[in-house]
Amino acid sequence: MRQLLATAIVPLLLACVPLAASAAPPLSPEQRALSPGQRALVAETCDRVMGLSEGGIYRQECMDSLARSVAAKAESARLADSYRLCRSHGLNEGMPGFSTCILDNPDPVLPVVNVKLAYDPSTSENSKSYFDVNNRIHWRREQHACAQIGLTPGAAAFSQCTASLEAALMPNPF
Repeated sequence: MRQLLATAIVPLLLACVPLAASAAPPLSPEQRALSPGQRALVAETCDRVMGLSEGGIYRQECMDSLARSVAAKAESARLADSYRLCRSHGLNEGMPGFSTCILDNPDPVLPVVNVKLAYDPSTSENSKSYFDVNNRIHWRREQHACAQIGLTPGAAAFSQCTASLEAALMPNPF
């Protein structure tokens, strides 16, 4: 009886594997926090700049890492806009009213900017998969990916972005 059940159930389970493999992975919390345009930029950056278009766990890790960097950049911009707004009301740092103003204006309106991909993936070095290039090219791609989402080289957020990508894409030895 067990053998009969096994021979009947195993083919059914195997038939479901292609359906599960073809489904897109669900969006992570990091990616759900982004606008559709930001998600598209992150996906295109991971695909074309990083060379991870085949998908898989490394593409997902890249997208989560860049999504965190985009969210941190947006938070910094939001805070800077709140500072400007509160200063325009005559308030200065160190004044209790300034801190209250920052807390009371958490979401100043930020313009949505669509960014075109600035990285040229058509050169022979840049057109290869992430897994077919050396560590020097990995590092350069990580830098270009962080620049692509609008972070400024030399800034702390840029360094955090490149370090986060490096850690996310480092092969797990286990």
